[in-house]
Amino acid sequence: MATVNCPGCGRKFNPSNYYVKGGSAVAGAAAGAWLGTGIGLAGGPLGAIAGTIPGAIIGFTVGYLGIGKFTRCPSKSCKKVFLV
Repeated sequence: MATVNCPGCGRKFNPSNYYVKGGSAVAGAAAGAWLGTGIGLAGGPLGAIAGTIPGAIIGFTVGYLGIGKFTRCPSKSCKKVFLV
């Protein structure tokens, strides 16, 4: 990712943090799988399947891509959260 200027304190930093993105993706997948257990998906003439796996895939994707839009300033005095 590119360098970002904090709107609060003006500090320049690189906002990429793969631990946060990975944790968000796992949490999204777990939430999607949990929500998907109560949903059945029609499969046409082949029957239907539980929504667990599709829910987990959608939750993973939304979690991974969604958290990448937010960042927090690493300055100890600022700690402002904003959209990138």
